[in-house]
Amino acid sequence: MFWLALIVPVALLMLLRLFAADVYDAVIVWMTARWYQAVFQRLERGDRILDVGIGTATALVKNKAELLQRRLSVIGIDYEAAYVRKAEAVLKMADLWCPAPEGTEGYRSGEFYCRVLEKSIYDEGLSELCYEACDGKPQKGSSIPEDLRFDAVYFSGSLTVMPDPPAALIAVLPLMKSGGRVFITQTFQKKHSPLMAFIKPLMKYITTIDFGQLTTEEDLERIIARADCFETIENEPISNSINNHVQTARLVILKPKKA
Repeated sequence: MFWLALIVPVALLMLLRLFAADVYDAVIVWMTARWYQAVFQRLERGDRILDVGIGTATALVKNKAELLQRRLSVIGIDYEAAYVRKAEAVLKMADLWCPAPEGTEGYRSGEFYCRVLEKSIYDEGLSELCYEACDGKPQKGSSIPEDLRFDAVYFSGSLTVMPDPPAALIAVLPLMKSGGRVFITQTFQKKHSPLMAFIKPLMKYITTIDFGQLTTEEDLERIIARADCFETIENEPISNSINNHVQTARLVILKPKKA
């Protein structure tokens, strides 16, 4: 009986790991699809976006109409191989993993609607991401042309999942246009809870989803201050999302500080 009691949870965890990308969609997408909508509605027509921690891209695809209407182009990265594989399949099924037809307003020649790469924001050579949409390659030692940089960088619930959030913010700065913006959507605790701070990091061993560390609204302010390269221009609750006495889903928009 002891071995049976041990085998069952282990087998369940292995099954969850096997279908990790599907578990992610079932648990997360109902919420993050609304977050993508809130961000897309604040973007300018023809913007190019770097999506850091894109996951399975299912939430993005649920906002396909908004993406096409605004002529948006997205390069997504994620370090989870299972998520990246599913994202590619999801985008192909939605006819987004392909170049916009030649002459489409708002898109460069050969520019894809969306692409996803298995990368970490801490990897070297991230400047190559700016060339992905046009299949170009950076010249050694040269700076990235302004017109190839991203208009926006988006962290959808991913910033505080990362081991060093301030370093992640610093890493995206060279990839952005001078007038670019960083968008952060995430649920933030209204105050610190020692119990939740202990439980939250352990949830990935049960659900296979990394929810990161418990982060309060004050914690986010400290992360931005430690990066010391952005200023907050907007910080507000996301309508029709989580908002209760414990936590709130918020949209935070940053812009680079002036040199």
